[in-house]
Amino acid sequence: MPALTKRSLATRLARLEKKLGVDICDDDIEEDKLKKEIEEVKNDDGDEEIRSLKDVLEAHVSGLSADGLEYVWFDTSMPLWTRFIIGIVLFASFGTMLWLINETVLEYRSFPFATNIQFRERTNARWPAIMFCPNHAELSKDKMKKIVEEGGREKYSNGANVTFMKSMVRRCEFFGLECGGEEEIDKYWTVANLGERYGICLEFNYKDKVNDKFCAEDENGETHETDCLFGLYGNQYGLNVFLDPLLRFNSIDESDEYTSATALYDASDINKMYHGLYIELHGTKHDAMPTFNSVLSAVGQATFISMSERETKRLGKPYHEKECSKDPLYSKAVCITACEEDIHEKCQYDTNKTLEENLHGDSKYHTCYNTEMASAICQCDEQCESDDFIPIVSTTEVHPNASIDATMEPSTDLNDYANVHVYYNALSLEVIEELPVFNFYVFVGVVFGHIGFFTGFNLISVSQIAVCILHLLKRIVAKKY
Repeated sequence: MPALTKRSLATRLARLEKKLGVDICDDDIEEDKLKKEIEEVKNDDGDEEIRSLKDVLEAHVSGLSADGLEYVWFDTSMPLWTRFIIGIVLFASFGTMLWLINETVLEYRSFPFATNIQFRERTNARWPAIMFCPNHAELSKDKMKKIVEEGGREKYSNGANVTFMKSMVRRCEFFGLECGGEEEIDKYWTVANLGERYGICLEFNYKDKVNDKFCAEDENGETHETDCLFGLYGNQYGLNVFLDPLLRFNSIDESDEYTSATALYDASDINKMYHGLYIELHGTKHDAMPTFNSVLSAVGQATFISMSERETKRLGKPYHEKECSKDPLYSKAVCITACEEDIHEKCQYDTNKTLEENLHGDSKYHTCYNTEMASAICQCDEQCESDDFIPIVSTTEVHPNASIDATMEPSTDLNDYANVHVYYNALSLEVIEELPVFNFYVFVGVVFGHIGFFTGFNLISVSQIAVCILHLLKRIVAKKY
């Protein structure tokens, strides 16, 4: 027989008093004698071997770690109104607990997430890749064609590429070092053919070629940003380049300016602001897209691009409607390029008009473009982890009194060039990370926290209830057989 608790003993005492019709005082009857009287009552009822189910349930509930039930159902020594209040509180707690658990489950199934933004201090940083594209694609393609046909170079050979680079890069300085000379230009720049839509462009620091040059290698032949020589930031450092978007300089025959491509438009009737370049900053592991996070720089202007680096870590399904790409080689720019090429095939781009006039003017291309942008091929995924360079742009006009430089070719007037200055405004890295509000462990903790706070149930209570159920089943089977 399980040991009796003081509360259950008092309850049985009250029953015995009622049955015998006498008053029993605790001071007059010792505990052992009281237990003997209880046993005698049980013997009178003919239930010596099998205790009632109520007694079994009472014995377990009286020792339950979650108090409340024993006061409501079994503690008859308490006044009825007290048991009633305790019962109301108990059932109200159960109702509140079930409501909160339901709300927690609904919120958990909605997959909420929070965005964490941090700024990591660092003393150095790697340099991004920078794409420069003339805003007239036909001009750049005609320039390469002229280099091949009249210069005798094989298309996209090193000689043809260097000739094209020199026609566009008229002066270049990177952290005080020459990056546009005859011997150095191909160590910094790369020719990139972006197709019919954007023509032939130049990319600075393609696939880390500049970082590999200025960053020290470890014993495994790998470079690290902390070992690079780019610890200086501000507008006195970085990349400073003068570019000719008309590609007039001809290094094969320097006396023959390349002007035939200007027949694509009448330069005398068009503002110089239409002669410019698209500039796009991107991570070195991904391909570029001129209209994706790009800047427009016009001739006759100095464009200052103050940049900062941002690392983004995104969640996929089920936190977003679409899954993000975990492929480290995936580039959203490549997807956008495929979208642009599809639009170019289906829509008629007027090469006699600028990009702005085609996209925003009253033309068929404008209507077709907006329709095709909603097609499936143009629904590009986000990268789960991306490395972006955020530009802050300012421009200024070249002062006429300081616009003449006799060392520049083919024009000595700096207003015929686009001057671009790219630099870090700070070396700190901005990290944006999406984090789940609930994971499974937090969810379980919150649910059981509600249960414990409103009812007092815990893991020990659960084990006690399990033992109680087994005990009841045992008694039921014993009575039946």
